[in-house]
Amino acid sequence: MGVTMEITTQIVTDFRAYYPEFGDVALWPDSGVITALAEGDAETGKRWGIYPDGRVVSIKKRGMFAFAAHRLVMRKRSAGGDVGAAYAISGKSVGDESTSFAVPSVTMDDLTINGDLPLTAYGVEFMRLRRRAGTGGLMI
Repeated sequence: MGVTMEITTQIVTDFRAYYPEFGDVALWPDSGVITALAEGDAETGKRWGIYPDGRVVSIKKRGMFAFAAHRLVMRKRSAGGDVGAAYAISGKSVGDESTSFAVPSVTMDDLTINGDLPLTAYGVEFMRLRRRAGTGGLMI
């Protein structure tokens, strides 16, 4: 089992600076951000490298932040919060307000490996970074 890092106020500040859409503390309280960042740390094991001090942006920091952002959005959605469409819009009509979404088809293997990650842009970014970190589809 790996050692988890302490999620400091500086890490929360760095996350909010990297993803300014999470800057509203009333909408995205520190407690939820800290929990999501801790989950992001746990999902980015030693193959991801270290979380750097200062302004350096590493694959560990980017992966941790992307996973945290994904978790925050998914929690808000599950609580009934409106944080935008889960999928890309493929068509839209104004008369009678019709909207079509590009829903990806997934296999059971996709669901087992990726869970709900494909449902947000942040989750997709995390999957891309996970591949670059050399973990392939494995969750470490």
